[in-house]
Amino acid sequence: MQPINDPVDILLEAAQRIDAAMLPAKVLAFQRMRILDNLACLAAGYDAAGTDAALALARQWSGCDQAGVIGSNMRLAAPQAAFVNAVRSRALDYCDVVSPGWHPSSSDVPVALACAQLGGASGRDILAALAVGQDFAQRINQAAQSNGFFYKGFDSNILGLFSGAVIAARLLRLTPAECAHAVGLAFDFGIGTFQHYQDKSLAVRISQGLVARHAIEAAQLAALGISGPRRVLNGENGFFNLYAPGAADLSKLTEELGVRFLGEGDTCFKRYPHCSILLALTDAVLAARDELLAMDPERCDVRLEMSPVMYMVCGARYVPTDTAQIDAQFSACYIAANAWLRGQATPREFSAEYACDPAVVNLAQRIQVERVDNWERFDQCRLTVSRLGCTPKIIEAAYGKGWPENPLEPADLVVKVRQCFSQSASEPLRRNANDIIQHIEMLENAPSVAALLSAVCPTI
Repeated sequence: MQPINDPVDILLEAAQRIDAAMLPAKVLAFQRMRILDNLACLAAGYDAAGTDAALALARQWSGCDQAGVIGSNMRLAAPQAAFVNAVRSRALDYCDVVSPGWHPSSSDVPVALACAQLGGASGRDILAALAVGQDFAQRINQAAQSNGFFYKGFDSNILGLFSGAVIAARLLRLTPAECAHAVGLAFDFGIGTFQHYQDKSLAVRISQGLVARHAIEAAQLAALGISGPRRVLNGENGFFNLYAPGAADLSKLTEELGVRFLGEGDTCFKRYPHCSILLALTDAVLAARDELLAMDPERCDVRLEMSPVMYMVCGARYVPTDTAQIDAQFSACYIAANAWLRGQATPREFSAEYACDPAVVNLAQRIQVERVDNWERFDQCRLTVSRLGCTPKIIEAAYGKGWPENPLEPADLVVKVRQCFSQSASEPLRRNANDIIQHIEMLENAPSVAALLSAVCPTI
């Protein structure tokens, strides 16, 4: 197949050429961290709202038993297993994120584990596929974001179709021509819109599963001879023209290509199970909580100023509905009220029961929200608490813990991982947590992923 003059061809050539032995130890270590965090997030979201429906449909759609549903003894067709695992990984919005809202590991890791079971990959093969796939999609992301923050209404998890297709193509050993068609087909399956965040719908979780499923399906279709669009990036209806907020900077695609692998310097690992835009707000309110409690929230006026991005995604009045978990995860007012009154932000505080607690709902609804148009940092906000006869308490927040500019400490990640496994609704994940962690640590030298899979899927 001859190149047809699209910038994606350069990335495709590199994705096929790069051998696992070319990857630095630091890059492989970061990919192990992605797997560990992802499986922990899956454990925490195992029985969250929407996961039962995803599993029921996947069982209906599945005609064979190719890959394991993590945390259970069930096996489904590889795309359907990845679908369920991705929905569970994303369910609590606890998973890693790359600006402007791409959750790479929630689809990448389910794709990698499912395809490893199809293709018999080694541990190093999986880590390399994850690294190359993330680098491929992040280069596209950086080029597209050069002149703007958000895509044109599309959920940026569409990037997961690029990374997932590359991961699947490598692990299923597709030819260069088949890999190109897989990426084109994945792009053709474009998924998601930011409207599901604003409307607080379960589509947020399901779309992540569709990304994982479609990535594998794209690779499988390409292997059977189905062609995909080739002018993926610069075509008249290519990615940049459809979704980029401004002119793309094509130089971002090739800077140190094959030498520097993008991922670690761009990824946010979360300490709290809610929208990453609000991490700084939770940090700041928790740090000031003693002073806030002394002011008595019932007698205070509260104003929350926020960036245009925060306002658009998380600035609506807090009204818990039948999707109360998601209402809470994407509400700045709930996040502030929760941290103020409860002093912590764990999965428990984002259950439906806690999200509807009258005291927290009352405080959240009393917070007056304002947008500050000249604030460019997406998580910048200012909470002002006023009470008659008292000096107002002003809390400034930006650069939440976990973002690359303020990275999460390894000890904090360990606490999160162990908490997620210990509280999981999946008994095998609770029981096998130590084994899972150990197998991930040794994955680079594992001849296969059988040991890890036997720990996360007991019948494998």
